[in-house]
Amino acid sequence: MRYEVRVGERTVHVEIGPDGSTLVDDVAIAVEARPIGTAAWWLTVGGASHEVRVLAREPLRLWVDGRELPASVADERALAADRSAGRTRAERDEVRAPMPGLLRGVHVSEGDVVERGAPLATLEAMKMENELRAPSRGRVIRVAAAAGSKVEAGALLVVVGPE
Repeated sequence: MRYEVRVGERTVHVEIGPDGSTLVDDVAIAVEARPIGTAAWWLTVGGASHEVRVLAREPLRLWVDGRELPASVADERALAADRSAGRTRAERDEVRAPMPGLLRGVHVSEGDVVERGAPLATLEAMKMENELRAPSRGRVIRVAAAAGSKVEAGALLVVVGPE
């Protein structure tokens, strides 16, 4: 399951695999949470430990290492609903493989400015070619897969951010 997590001024994208593995902004990171009371945990993230307490749920406010911070967590369903309603929650859009297949072509490079609907990549799956298009206008900030590579469903292909 994928999440967008904001704590204070920092926003990260977190993916938790079925085996409990964790990716933070597409980097594998060891995460451990130990409860230490009601609505309180010791979180160890990439070797650094933090005490986290939930102060309020609506809107979400956390106490992290002695500081009170606003926070939010949105899962992939909430993010998709926001996108379809024309709202933006994040400063970037991630284009992921909708199914496993062979990446036939990548049509953009990092730094390119793209319009909404512009072709970003072509994925061949089940003997059909699927053109993956930009979900919004912006600048390509990351190309995460190369033409000719096999990708799994959900694999990150391209990230489009603000211009």
